[in-house]
This record gives sequence, structure tokens and C-alpha cells, in this order.
Amino acid sequence: MTSSLLFDKILNRLRGLYGSPRLKKRENRVWYLVKKVSFLSRAAALVLAAALLLSFPALADGSGEPPAIPDLTARAAVVLDFDTGEVLYGKDPDEPLVPASMVKVMTAYIVYEELARGSFTMDTEVPISNHVAAISRDHTNYEMVVPLPYGGTVPVGTLLRLMLIYSASASAVALAELVSGSEEAFVVRMNETAARLGLTASYVNPHGHLFNYITARSQAMLVRQFIADYPEVLEITSQQSVTFNGQDYPTTNYLLPGGRYSYEGTDGFKTGNTNPAGYCQTATAVRGGKRLIAVAMASSSYDTRATDCVKLLDYGFELLRFMGKYGDIAYHWCRPAVDTLDSMGVELHAGEGAYRPEALVTRAEFTAMLYSGLACMGALPEKVTDPDTPCPFDDIEGSWAEEYIVQAWERGIVLGSGTGFNPDAPITRQEIMVIIDRSVRLPDGNGLRFTDTGDIAFWALQAAARVTYSGIFTGAGGSLSPNGSATRAEAAQIVLRVVNLL
Repeated sequence: MTSSLLFDKILNRLRGLYGSPRLKKRENRVWYLVKKVSFLSRAAALVLAAALLLSFPALADGSGEPPAIPDLTARAAVVLDFDTGEVLYGKDPDEPLVPASMVKVMTAYIVYEELARGSFTMDTEVPISNHVAAISRDHTNYEMVVPLPYGGTVPVGTLLRLMLIYSASASAVALAELVSGSEEAFVVRMNETAARLGLTASYVNPHGHLFNYITARSQAMLVRQFIADYPEVLEITSQQSVTFNGQDYPTTNYLLPGGRYSYEGTDGFKTGNTNPAGYCQTATAVRGGKRLIAVAMASSSYDTRATDCVKLLDYGFELLRFMGKYGDIAYHWCRPAVDTLDSMGVELHAGEGAYRPEALVTRAEFTAMLYSGLACMGALPEKVTDPDTPCPFDDIEGSWAEEYIVQAWERGIVLGSGTGFNPDAPITRQEIMVIIDRSVRLPDGNGLRFTDTGDIAFWALQAAARVTYSGIFTGAGGSLSPNGSATRAEAAQIVLRVVNLL
């Protein structure tokens, strides 16, 4: 049995177990590796391929249906992509609501600003005023109380931990007095900071009692800014308890490890509840190198604010997996080709999170894509130019694709026009066919059965006949449009077809 037939037999068995759509990307990823293995016997390589196919997580390729919208008890909610700032899902995200103790996030952010300026350190002793000491014992108006010493001092770091882990309100007031001299002056600073950060928020105190307001979107934005500016805050928000005066005060965040609703990757952030606010929570978690921030406001209970955040985080991570690396092709027909080429390491010249499928592919982009695809398969043509002959193109210096273009020229893949290559110009379909014909050995044959075959230039005719005969170009609606420019989506599909022929 040939190696190809054996590989197909293994794949057919796996398809029966797992389904063809989920295996398709893995087939291409593993098969190109197998074909490059020279130090193993082909049979051993195929056994390795089967093991690799089975080892890839079933959802890692982003296949399947998009996740269902989460069913929440929260009145308002968001889940936000930390890297991009994009809201992946929002439920009334711009409705100002009472955040309760989530207000303490702004208080802590301002304290970290002052720490960064050198105004004080984590070890600085903060005087405890009689006002603060009284609040720290007021069970009637403040649910989470930690008695602070009348006339004593407490370090900044301890006050931050009491405030962010256990949600002690008096600690927030003590820090406000340290920064601004009075609670009232600190509130002015809070609102000025909110305006500077572009938040929709209105603060009346530093601890969250009674009627502060913020939107779910703005709360997520604030936490994103906090982590971006001062990631060391996560060293505090990830802790499960804080010890003060010999007593342990547990975190109010049930999503942390060991919590009632422990959620993998969670390392903060803040909860809150009062009668006007209901039950609120901001949570952040990292999985697969991606951080998400979830906010649930006015949930129905301690438990549901946690489960609402779990649902939001689950939805966000599942949506990111579904969307894949390039969000603008999540629902595009070219996605399987792009995902496969990307997993192989093919140069796609894509931006951060965007492939731009409908943009016209340039001469540089297609050259780089095809060249790197051939390189991944170990199928580059031999060099045909004299080593001492310099590349004639005088318009590629400094181009991101300069190296690809030079090496493609050395192998006779691209010829250019005189001394110019025009790297940023769109490439036509018949030019693509000629480049492919120079790159790989195609069977002789004539696949030209199109209504516009007569539009193909004479210099491209033979290449077009072989390329269409091989199924690399299939046309659309009976026409080939040889003089038209191909899109980046078409380019990915074309290069994958070339790769699959090798």
C-alpha cells in the first residue's frame, strides 16, 4: 500500500470517529509535516501523523457554530477582549447603574497612579483618622468591615489588600485621605480621572456606598486600563484572602482558584453589592494567551453574579475560538484556506486580527504567499540565476516582501517587467497562473472551457491551460476573468490548492 493510500485510510477512519469538518485543517497541517520528514520511514511518519491528528483539541480549529448568547440574570453585562478593547458581547452595556463596591477599582487605580509617581510606597504607613476608624466599625452602613486602629497607622499595601480582596470600605476612605487630604477632594479626583479615561461614570465616594454610577462597558474599560498600566495589581486581586491583626478575611471573588465557582485562568478583579446595586462583579481570566474581562451588574444573588461572569467568560473564549486568529473571516468562505495556510506558517501579510479577504492581493503579497507555501512543503524550485547576478528590481528595496521577491526571482518564479516589479500593484489572475506554472510541475492538459478564454493573453495561454486543467483555477459563473485582479481570499484558496497538489 502506498503512503498516500495508507494516510487516506487512517484519515477515513478518523473522520468516522470525529467528523470531517473538524479534521480538515488538521489533515493539511499534519500532512505537510509528514511529507517533509526524511529521517523517519514513511510508515513511521504516518503513524506519527495519526497520533498528531488525534492529539489536536477538537475545538482548536474554530470550526462549528458560534456560541449561544449567554442567559444572564444581570441587568447589564459585557465581556471585553483585553488586547483589542472590543466588546464581544454586551447586554445594555451603556446603561449607567450603581456599581456598589466595584467603585473601589477607581480608588485603587488612583492609588497606583500615586505609587507610580513616587508619592508613597506600599510600605508607607497611613494614619487612621477617627472618621476612618468609626467607618471601619459601622456594620449598619458598611457590610464588609475590618476594624482599623484609632490613632494608629496601617501600610498602604495592607489597605489595598483589605479593600480589593475583602472589600473593606474604611480602607478605601483611608487611602482617599492619604492621596487627596479628604474624601471630598478625592471624589473630585475620581471624576476627573473617569473623564480623562473616557468613562461614563459619576462618583460620590471612594467605597461604593449608595449612589455612584457607571456603565458595564466603562467598568470593563477601567479594569482594562488598570491591568495595562499597572499589571502588578493582579498580584493582589488573585489572592484568596488577606490577614490583618491575626484574622483572615476571604476574597469575595468566587471565581478564583478554590472558590465556589473556580474558573480556570481567573486572577481578579472586584465584586460589589448593595440594595440599590444588586449583586455586581468584574472578573478577568486568561486562557490560551488571551485575557478577557467580564462585568455583570445587578445580578440576582452572590452566586448568580459569579455564574453570570462564568457565562460571559465562556462565551467570550468560545467566540474567540470560533472567530479564529482573523476576526474578519469568521464567516467568510476563505476561512478554511486561511486557517490552514496560517497553521503551516505561510506568509499571509495579515494585520493584527484582520486578514482583509476582499482587498485585492498585491504582487508582493501573492509572491510571498506562494513562495512561503512552497518552502513549507519543501518544494521550492532550484535556483536558476547566476549567484553573482544582482536582482534587477529597483523598486523593492525596503519592502516587507523584499527577501521573498529576490528569492523567487532567483528561482525563476517571478520575472518582473524590466527593472521594476511593482510590488504594491494588484496582480491579475493570468499573472498568477503564469507564476504558478513557473513554480511547480503541472501535467499537460487544457482546462480552458470558459466563456472568456479569448481574453487570456498569448503569453499566459499555456500556463492558463495547465493551471485550469489541474483544478487550481475553476472560474466563476463560467468565466475566468483573466485580466481581473484577484482578492486576498482568492489568493489563499489558490495557494492552498497548489500546496495540496504537491
